[in-house]
Amino acid sequence: MSTTTVPAVGSMVRAAGGQTTAKGLLVLFEQVTDRVLRYVAHNLGVRIVGAPGSGRTTVAKRVVDELEGRGTRVYAVFATQSLAEVPFAGIVSMGIDLRPRAAGILGIADLLSEHVSRVGPRVILVDEIESLDRESLAVIDIVQKRTEVPLIATMGDVPFESRTPAVVLGRWPEATVALAPLRYEQVNALLLQMLGAPGEVDVPARILAKSGGNLRLAVRIIETAVLSERLVLRDGKYAIDGSLMNEHLHATIESMLHGLRPEEFKALTTLSVLGPTPVAELAVSVGADVLDSLEHRRLVSALPGPDGHLFASVFPPVIEDYLAGHVLNSRRILRDSLTGGLDGPQHEDELPLSDGSASAELAALREEHGGSHAATVRYFHKRLESVEQLYYAAWEAERTMSNAVAFLRVYWGGALDRLRIRKVFEHTDRTGSAPEDLLFFNMTRALWAVMDENDLAGGLAILEEFAEAEPEWAEEARAFSLLVRSQHTGMPADLDAEFAGLPVRQPTSGVIAVARGLLELFRMKPEAALAAMDAAEGFEVVPRFEPLIRGLALFASGRVDEALAYSLQRRRTALRNVDQFSLVTQSYVASLALLSRGLFDEAEYLMGWAFSLKRPGFLLGSLYNAMLRLSALRADAASSSLGEQATAANDVGPLPGIGKGVYELVARKPASAEAFDQRASALLADQKAHGFILEAVYSGLFVLCLLPTPRVKARLEKILREEGITRHDQLLRVADAVLEGDIAVLDRFPDEYEPDGDAYKIAMLLRGAVRKHRVSSHGGPTVAAIERAAERFMRKHRPDGQFIAFEPGVPYLSLTDREREIALLAGTRTNQEIADQFGLSIRTVESHISNALRKTNAASRKALFELVRGDQ
Repeated sequence: MSTTTVPAVGSMVRAAGGQTTAKGLLVLFEQVTDRVLRYVAHNLGVRIVGAPGSGRTTVAKRVVDELEGRGTRVYAVFATQSLAEVPFAGIVSMGIDLRPRAAGILGIADLLSEHVSRVGPRVILVDEIESLDRESLAVIDIVQKRTEVPLIATMGDVPFESRTPAVVLGRWPEATVALAPLRYEQVNALLLQMLGAPGEVDVPARILAKSGGNLRLAVRIIETAVLSERLVLRDGKYAIDGSLMNEHLHATIESMLHGLRPEEFKALTTLSVLGPTPVAELAVSVGADVLDSLEHRRLVSALPGPDGHLFASVFPPVIEDYLAGHVLNSRRILRDSLTGGLDGPQHEDELPLSDGSASAELAALREEHGGSHAATVRYFHKRLESVEQLYYAAWEAERTMSNAVAFLRVYWGGALDRLRIRKVFEHTDRTGSAPEDLLFFNMTRALWAVMDENDLAGGLAILEEFAEAEPEWAEEARAFSLLVRSQHTGMPADLDAEFAGLPVRQPTSGVIAVARGLLELFRMKPEAALAAMDAAEGFEVVPRFEPLIRGLALFASGRVDEALAYSLQRRRTALRNVDQFSLVTQSYVASLALLSRGLFDEAEYLMGWAFSLKRPGFLLGSLYNAMLRLSALRADAASSSLGEQATAANDVGPLPGIGKGVYELVARKPASAEAFDQRASALLADQKAHGFILEAVYSGLFVLCLLPTPRVKARLEKILREEGITRHDQLLRVADAVLEGDIAVLDRFPDEYEPDGDAYKIAMLLRGAVRKHRVSSHGGPTVAAIERAAERFMRKHRPDGQFIAFEPGVPYLSLTDREREIALLAGTRTNQEIADQFGLSIRTVESHISNALRKTNAASRKALFELVRGDQ
């Protein structure tokens, strides 16, 4: 593995602090800016609210640029806190010569009103209105009331307080636009924009957690981590080397703490050492008023624990790191006065409630989506680590099989410490072990051999050895062995015969039922999977698999809304119970349901929540990597970079996304529709040959609707016919009409369509057909008919969802010869090595790579290298 350390002072830091950062921020603020502009176009004033560092000033500047570009005269004031006591400082900053010609507030207001009242569109904008001096505030208030031009003001998001400027109170008509905290995928995009390469999956997760979703803080963490060499480039991805806290970050944190009273600072410092603490206890020691003041300043978060009591914690978490570090290093008196914190965080997020229907669950998810989940992620992390440490400590104290199994159950759903798990495997006392514990222990050892050591034969041998040693439990071990073997090599020729030879002797263990349920899903038999679950008398050995199988069975049978409601309900329970296994599995099922309806924002939020946790192992790791690939289906630079973070996999897999074939089909756009048809058709044939029918069906539906082509349509239609699936017949009818140019069918179809759950897919297919014909420069009545059908279908049936902009092409043809040469080295060489080879400066090499990434829409240097190499 090659490792490149980013220089402490160099071109990457300059880029991160300058143009690249600005570009990254503009991408994040496009939607907010557009909302502001729409309100102004309706002659509404706008109040832009957000926490300090959320990007209010950036949005204000972008709004000014957009309005002035459209011919609107903007009278802008960018207030500064240090000038809040200087009379008329804000008015002077406007650059209009007013004071020499007028005296006092009213005189200046008269002259400014004359300016604002001139012909043409006019807008007044005040950034950080809470820091505006009172004289300027009075002038702005008078002028706006006289002229009635829209007033755009930015301010904090804290609840009403007495010092709120009167000019923003009770002013109507006025709309409010709120800047929400960052989410995982936005931090990932920001990292990619700033550094030019993606981070490993844990990097944006840790940045999000430490920043608490604060944009300015996230930017500063990235910049200072590069400056202090805490972020290093390894194999084309950035990894964290040590702690994100560094000396260059201190000034930013100190600015956030500026103005605290001594008692507030002491309370915050104490809390940083104690960690999450019951509010009732803190109110006694530091005072309820002090805690209230800190919460009002957004420096403390308070959320309810399992028993309903509030727990308080320093927020954003990077402030806790800063203060705790100072206490541990220098403040001995304060440190010694503390009796210690809690044994483990006892906190959970308060989630929106729903009545259990798909629409209600989706509404609850969107409400959760609108908030900040960074604090909840942090608490989840700490509680999970606390549970893991508790079970590991119990095993170290008494290395029995029962203690080992309790510890390993946590590890089936959590991030892995390889040293610990090897130690448990090697040093557990197996004397007198219960057979069910020994079964789970050997199932875990087998998975470890297969997934961590890539030793399928060795893993299967472990299970067979157990089966021979424990004949009463042999069928359980062999059923699990069949599941593992099928997942990695393909479905057996006769699954029914395989299970006929495995009589159920342990009906409450659930292993045979789970193995059969999953294998039935692999071959697209959801009813059989549900029957296997219903026939089991218990799931004592594998208790958390039943909800996964039931959710997937609902989805595979076409009951998408039921699958969505079921999985979102169980995801909420997993959050309460700090159950990462169920959180990831139910997020996966819900994401499949959301993506099948085109709800990419909601799906990416769910997957981003899972990515915010550490990468899990065992069977969960394959679902985690599947979500990384599913998140890349939009195929923009930021989402594609997530797909690059998935670990190596075969082209095909037993469930959607586990195989990398569809992801690579989207990420590496073929040169033509014909090339796409060949590659996609071959992929479906490979999936079917392995017996992975569920993946074949949903891959076929996706690629057919993405870009309708004849081979894919024929192969998908054959699979559906063989499986007796008729619920997609109307979609296939449209595909036939598109491919054969049947204008009569296309013209009739929007009126004849009967809602069947495929409305979004059909709209996607029609849009894909239009794109395909436009790229191939085909015109005529067929294209016109497809466009008519697409427009009428959208207008009549209004399917929800967003659509993917996907066009096959040859992106490397737009590169210059030099860009192509450098791209072919970018995946394996450093910038310095490339510069030395061609006799160029590092800055020139960086420029060529940046241009090539932009032209090809590649997500990373490695992706650029693979794209150009493959197309060459």
